[in-house]
Amino acid sequence: MNIVKFAYYDDFRCSGSDCTDNCCRYWHIDISKSEYFNYMEMKCSNTLRSVIDGAFKKKKEPTDICYAEMKLTSEGRCHFLGKDSLCMLQKELGEEALSLTCRVFPRLHMKVGKDTVMQSCSATCCRVTEILMEHPEGLRITEDGYDGEDCYINNDMFTLPRLTPECKELSFYWTVLNAQIDILQNRGFTVPERMLILGYFCQKTDEYIKKDEASKIAPLAEMLLDSELCRKIVDSLSPNQSDKRIADSSVRILHKMFRTAQNSPSAFVSQSFGRIMGRLAISVGFAIGNNEPDIGYNAEEYIRLTGMFKGIMEERPYIIENLLVNLAFSQNIRDGVWNNYFALAVFYNTLKLCVPVFLKDGYNDKELAAALTYAVKLVLNTNLAKSNILLDSILQKKNTLPYAVFLIC
Repeated sequence: MNIVKFAYYDDFRCSGSDCTDNCCRYWHIDISKSEYFNYMEMKCSNTLRSVIDGAFKKKKEPTDICYAEMKLTSEGRCHFLGKDSLCMLQKELGEEALSLTCRVFPRLHMKVGKDTVMQSCSATCCRVTEILMEHPEGLRITEDGYDGEDCYINNDMFTLPRLTPECKELSFYWTVLNAQIDILQNRGFTVPERMLILGYFCQKTDEYIKKDEASKIAPLAEMLLDSELCRKIVDSLSPNQSDKRIADSSVRILHKMFRTAQNSPSAFVSQSFGRIMGRLAISVGFAIGNNEPDIGYNAEEYIRLTGMFKGIMEERPYIIENLLVNLAFSQNIRDGVWNNYFALAVFYNTLKLCVPVFLKDGYNDKELAAALTYAVKLVLNTNLAKSNILLDSILQKKNTLPYAVFLIC
């Protein structure tokens, strides 16, 4: 068996009580039937027993895999999170007492085909984001034989949907992934330009797959190694709209994301989007000719916030590059190549406004890592980027790439 992973993977260590954004808040964690009954029968102190008895809620339609979920307090905290920001379960009974999700997070495992396991870490963890910020040279991928010492692999437990040998996507999976990473790490172009090239690749790839012409993907990837061709693609996709028109479109998309977020079970998501909306003073007026509401906002604040983000991009563009590469590496190709690209575009758009909103003047690297992590959570916590409602409301024409451009520029 082969292990394909980022070189940073083995460097991760939990920050524990020093974490600036504890992972035991805001997440709705499902547990299996066996885990649930293990908790119910667990021998522990009376104090911990009282917490366990009120910490879980059975699903309305329970399955063996998703039998119950961990309830959160009114502040969005896990009931096991102590005042010292450490887990009461782990402190008393050890790591073995944790659910699979809690034991593995933020590590991600995905089985690809018969004999390959991919390993990465989710940037919804601040420490992971900090590690990504420590690699200005870019993220390096390694491939080694399996040493047989990972208990999760040995027990066939994976945190991401596996790509089985029967999946048709397996035949072009590596071609697509390698092309995406090559494009995102091509420093001959700015990060926004790379996102435009990636959008072109993903749109064409999606067309080939739907037409059962996946054999054309590899030649397309090879073509996009040509810098002159990529420059023509960038020039053809760069919007010829005014800065105000781009800002209007970006805010309108943000408003639609906010409306989608209002249905989120996560208070963090709805409150965070609300904070961004408040900072931009976004208001909704009467519907205009095409039945779209008239969106008002503080244009000066929009320019200030996006200018702050541009400053980060100009000073250390590798940070955004690493975040995008890290996210692309763990995406499920069965969700669709275009949908995955759109998830990246929504993520990038969220970064532009979310990161500055959560930063103070004179911020340090820990604060920047926390702000970047919030943006990742906003997109991934409730799967906003792949919501059919959101996609349908934003992408209203057949050719969707020009609309995605507004998310990036």
